[in-house]
Amino acid sequence: MTAIHRTDLLQVTAQTCGTVLLTLTMSGVSTLSDVFRQVRSSAPAETGIVTVKLRNRTQGWTQQHNLVFRQGQRESSKAKPASGDSYPSLFA
Repeated sequence: MTAIHRTDLLQVTAQTCGTVLLTLTMSGVSTLSDVFRQVRSSAPAETGIVTVKLRNRTQGWTQQHNLVFRQGQRESSKAKPASGDSYPSLFA
């Protein structure tokens, strides 16, 4: 896993079924959980599998993650994944 620093500039794209839900440029986050939290709170109320592409423009790396968004699941509910991981998983 590659580290994220608060000063890094991140480009984040979330899409489902080939449709781009949102594109964000952010900094000030230090974990993947922070990134996923921001994506979930900014994305339209979608359900299903969402592909999140993360590009760290400062360090020069990219990652892709598949997340499951459930109906009614918003970050404001502070729901924790069942597996105890710090970020959503397909296998929770």
